[in-house]
Amino acid sequence: MAPRSSFVKSGVLPLNKDLIASALLLAVAALYYAATVRIPVSTLGGVVGPHVFPTVLALLLGIIGVSLALRALFSRRLVAAKASELPVTEATPLRALGLLGVGALYIPFALLLGYVPALFLLIACIALYEKAKLSWRMAVIAVAGALLFWLLFVALLGVRQPQSILF
Repeated sequence: MAPRSSFVKSGVLPLNKDLIASALLLAVAALYYAATVRIPVSTLGGVVGPHVFPTVLALLLGIIGVSLALRALFSRRLVAAKASELPVTEATPLRALGLLGVGALYIPFALLLGYVPALFLLIACIALYEKAKLSWRMAVIAVAGALLFWLLFVALLGVRQPQSILF
């Protein structure tokens, strides 16, 4: 086995931090799910019992673990000069307040337009605020995100949304 310094110089590590983190996340997700299935089913509960939310959390944690492992395995690990990288800029407090303002506008839009259209606008506006280019992909992501949140909260968890003025 070659010494560690040769791995670092070549830019290839035998086991990187993302793979270790993904293994830990998957282990935690499995243990969390094992604890979730032990939650007793309540006779007072409806379709959504006390076990649904922890099960969703375990599933999401597992998805994050798998995606982190896939990213670690399939990403290209390039060792490039730091001069060729784009500089990382710090977010200013004013920029953070602008993001908070965009998020705060969700509330009146939700009351006016409804849950799904307001979520679509929120996701699209945040993407534009973060300097994403306006494209059909961004619109599809905003629609998919709004529908995913609706499915999660309204359809799966049964959280009733307030009535809007227009829809």
